Amino acid sequence: MQKGPSAEDHLREGWTRAFRNLSELSGRRKSATLAALLIMAYAIVQKELVVPEVEQLQRAFRVSPELTRLDAQTAANDAYGILLRGVEPGQANALRDALLRESVETELVEESKLPVIPPARIVQQVEFHASHVTLYDPMRRAAEVAWRDIVFIAAGYVRMSEVRRRRSALDEAGIHSAGIGQDTSGTSQSLEQEHIHMVLEIFASGGMRYTLSADEFVFDHLGARLSDDLAMNFVSLVQDLAREAPHAGLNRGAFKACQQPPELFPYPSKAAFNEELTWMLWRIAKLALEQSTQARG
Repeated sequence: MQKGPSAEDHLREGWTRAFRNLSELSGRRKSATLAALLIMAYAIVQKELVVPEVEQLQRAFRVSPELTRLDAQTAANDAYGILLRGVEPGQANALRDALLRESVETELVEESKLPVIPPARIVQQVEFHASHVTLYDPMRRAAEVAWRDIVFIAAGYVRMSEVRRRRSALDEAGIHSAGIGQDTSGTSQSLEQEHIHMVLEIFASGGMRYTLSADEFVFDHLGARLSDDLAMNFVSLVQDLAREAPHAGLNRGAFKACQQPPELFPYPSKAAFNEELTWMLWRIAKLALEQSTQARG
C-alpha cells in the first residue's frame, strides 16, 4: 500500500516554496523575510491543566533574563494550559528544562501550529433527541448535531469587559427638546463595564463550534426542571449534554458543573477562557494523532 507524504515531506515542501518565493525578492526585503522565516516563536504548553505554584515558576524563570517575578505571578494567574507565548527556540528549551526541574511538565509547540478556535454559531434554544441535538440560532434556524459528533464541551463563569455608550445630559436635552435641533456630536461617553456571563461552547466534528450565553438562552427544553434560578438551569443544560455525549472532552468549567454538588468555575477573562479552549483543541488533536499512530503500528 502506497504511503502518503509524511509530515517531514510537507515541511520540506513548505520550506522549498518559501525559499522559492524568497528568491524573487530583493535587497532589504529579502533579508527581512529570511529573518522572519528562520526565527520561530514557541509556546510553552502544559501537559496537564494543573496550576503551578508561583514559587515554582519564579525559580524556573530565572534561566531567562527577560522574565521577572511579575511574569511568574502573571503566568500562575493565567495558567489555562499555555504558560508562555512568543518564546525564542533557545530560551524555550531552557525554560522547559527548568520547569521540569520544578515538576511542571510542559511541551514546546510552534506557536503557529497551535489550533485556531473556529468561528461560532450563536445558539438560543435546543431540543434533545435520541440520536442528536437540534440547536436553534436567534433566527430559529436549526442545526442538527449527532451526539457522536460532539468532540468536547466547555462551560465557564466568565468575566467580560463590555463597552457601552451613555448619552450625556446635552444628548438627552437634544432628544427631548420640542423641535429645536442641537448639535450633540461628541457629547456621548463610552464606558467600559465588567459583567460575568455563564458561557457554554459545543465543539463538533468538522470544525463546528456553537456558543451560548445563559442570560440570552431559552431553557424551555428543561420542561418541569425549569427553575427561576438561572445558574441551575445552566448547570442542568451542561449536565444533559455531557450525559448524552459521554465520550466528549470537558474543560474545567464543564467538569465542575457535572459534579455533585455542581460548581460554576470562574474565568477572569474571555481571553483566559479561550486560552483553555485552545489548549483543549491542541490536547484532543495530540491524543488523536497518538492513537492513530498506535493503531497503524
